[in-house]
Amino acid sequence: SELADYDRAAPFRALAAEVGRSAAWLAHCYSLSMDGIGTVVLGVKNREELRECIDAESAAPLDAALIARIDNAVGRTDLT
Repeated sequence: SELADYDRAAPFRALAAEVGRSAAWLAHCYSLSMDGIGTVVLGVKNREELRECIDAESAAPLDAALIARIDNAVGRTDLT
């Protein structure tokens, strides 16, 4: 359900707040930081999220430590 998805994403939202970014920005930057990824299809709710994602596109790739923290926050274990 939507509520379950929202609750499951709470650690990710908390991490985004900790690093001073929105969840949309961090998710977009995370996706673009993955090896072999050059394009990300956006799904935004409003113009502000669109601006954040465009800003994330021009940001440097995330460092390995932050990527690992995101993986942990979302329960990603298939790190092959």
